[in-house]
Amino acid sequence: MFVAEPTLEFNEPIAAGADLRIAMAVPVTLFVIALVPLRSGAAGATMGPIIVHVSSEGKPVPGATVQCDSVRRRTGPAGTASLVMPPGAHALVIRQLGFASETLQVVVRDGPTHVSVALKESVTELAEVVVAATRTQCRLADEPTRVEVTAQDDIEEQVAASPGNVAELLGEASGVRVQQISAGAGGASVRVRGLSGRYTKLLSDGLPLFGLSAESLGPLQISPVDLERVEVIKGAASALYGPTALGGVVNFISAGPSAPRQVLIDHTSRDGTNLTLWETRPLNEQWGVTLLASADRQSKQDVDGDGWADIPAHARIVARPRVFWNGPDGGSWFLTAGVTLEDRAGGTLPGGRVANGLPFRDAHDTRRADVGSVARIHVGSMVLSLRGSATDQSRSRMFGSTRERDRRQTQFGEVELLAPRRSQVWVGGASFERDAYRAQDVARMDFTYRTAGVFAQHLWSPRPWFGMSSSARADFHDVYGNFVSPRVSMLVKPSRSFNVRVAAGGGAFTPTPFTEETDAVGLARLRPIALEAERAWTASVDAVAMAGALEFDASLHRTRIERPVAVRAVAGAAGQLELINAAVPTRVSGIELFARRKRDPVTLTVTYALLGGSEFDAGATGRRDLALDPRQTAGVTVVWEEEDDTRIGLEAYYTGRGWLADDPYRTVSAPYVFIDGVISQRVGRTVLFVHGENLNNIRQTQFDPLLRPTPGIGGEWTTDVWAPLEGRVFNIGLKWRY
Repeated sequence: MFVAEPTLEFNEPIAAGADLRIAMAVPVTLFVIALVPLRSGAAGATMGPIIVHVSSEGKPVPGATVQCDSVRRRTGPAGTASLVMPPGAHALVIRQLGFASETLQVVVRDGPTHVSVALKESVTELAEVVVAATRTQCRLADEPTRVEVTAQDDIEEQVAASPGNVAELLGEASGVRVQQISAGAGGASVRVRGLSGRYTKLLSDGLPLFGLSAESLGPLQISPVDLERVEVIKGAASALYGPTALGGVVNFISAGPSAPRQVLIDHTSRDGTNLTLWETRPLNEQWGVTLLASADRQSKQDVDGDGWADIPAHARIVARPRVFWNGPDGGSWFLTAGVTLEDRAGGTLPGGRVANGLPFRDAHDTRRADVGSVARIHVGSMVLSLRGSATDQSRSRMFGSTRERDRRQTQFGEVELLAPRRSQVWVGGASFERDAYRAQDVARMDFTYRTAGVFAQHLWSPRPWFGMSSSARADFHDVYGNFVSPRVSMLVKPSRSFNVRVAAGGGAFTPTPFTEETDAVGLARLRPIALEAERAWTASVDAVAMAGALEFDASLHRTRIERPVAVRAVAGAAGQLELINAAVPTRVSGIELFARRKRDPVTLTVTYALLGGSEFDAGATGRRDLALDPRQTAGVTVVWEEEDDTRIGLEAYYTGRGWLADDPYRTVSAPYVFIDGVISQRVGRTVLFVHGENLNNIRQTQFDPLLRPTPGIGGEWTTDVWAPLEGRVFNIGLKWRY
């Protein structure tokens, strides 16, 4: 049933913080406020307190939502929450993901009223998830904006497949594709509904800890081990997150201090090793800490024997501590910091040569530090949220004999006020972003962008079967000018088993020198940029139907991008590139289908996506089909799971033909199917797993060579990557929960 006043969550991260080597460009006052847990509310109230103790099998349940009338609180690390209510009879409702909800009557008299509640475990329903990406803190089932949320089972499967990155987890979502940037150092971008990966905004707990715009290595440097869920908004989300979210938003939600602690170690048949520690500690009723620490290594692998590394080598160390605070009055505070040290090396192996007879080194070394904070403060019935973050990333990249060193610093600050009013929720706020790039070896590419923004959002739920969300944002960019981004979403639920969402919106994107093409070849060959902001308009219709154990989703979507940035060769200057605003728009439309049937112990999932579109063709000064986006994709997954002890999964994915823009061997990619399988077995506190990826050993080099006979327009010596390069890979490991 639609909740007239959406459930509010008060322990999500919001931020303010300073990097290890840079100062926040947001006001110092915002930083100080966000780092100090504030308390507000009815401190002087004389009404009787209800002290609720929530447990399961004798252990406390932190993070449970306790609601009494219109008052909501969350249990702390010890499973306790306190609510101040007037004397009399009240209904008390306790909810927590993974447990059956409990409702009981309590009578408040003078003095404290103690209530003990024992929850029973149950299958987690995603409809009960309170999504964070849309700002209104509404249940997933009642949110007019379509938000796709990964289940915990999918995250556990990704951990078994590749605990060092989330690429496979994101790639399994319908309409989302993780595209390998090049066959060199192995960067990747997240494409949503056929759009370039630069349009996708990656967030961690609502903070841009990976930078204000997506970098090519992003999905390969994010571990899934500490994730609670992943939220995906498809289509222009500039009205929510500003001029770097033109194609969509991927928000990684981290697990809290009540999550199980574990150590994971695994090794692959391609000589890759991962060691991860996930430590969680509730300190007391209000405080808790978590720590993710991991070390990954991979050696170079030349799978097809052509002298080129199909799998680049890498060595990576990641450390991310987090601090959580939950106040007795519902306020919260969250602080996170992270360090990533990674060296990647691709290109030719010793003795290997490209077509000019010389070796070619493709290497990326990255040093990144970030800090972020989120604070939520109750002001009467309203919630004041403060977010802030800062990142500092240094890279040293080699493209053959060309070295490029750079440093990129970003700062972000935001103030937001949420005001629920009966069947409505109002959200308003302001933000500031600074993005500074300094290229030591290509100084002409330096830039500093500053963007101030104001936004407003309104959620209206007049009836249980109807809801509407309206958003608008004005951004003031010091280089690209000012623009307004609107978005409207509507939810209609004719019955409990059927609902329809309709959405339309517009957005803007402020270009940088970084595109998928320039990420592959570097900036040394790129002319200075002089661009206009890109504008987009999107529309979508989503329908969800349920019948017993069967769920079926269908989506129609269409996007049009005006003045899209395109890459083309400079006439008369071999190997030189320039970025231009294309005179013709990019058009994308498609259909996405999803079906799931879950009847213990078997879950069957089927996905299908049909994508069509066209974009600017720099070579012919006309139009062409979307490059590197297959027209059809499909997947079938069967999972057999018995009482959480044994899990067997089998997946088959079909990738259809797609246009190739600059391939000397073909203009259209070949269709292929690859098969994955996983087996895991719990033994006490230990889970043993074996994952087989690409069991039928599909490789792009089975169709054509990877190395080019002549360099491409940007000087690259390999073709674009449109099929797996690594072939069949087995991964064996264990997780120990302690």
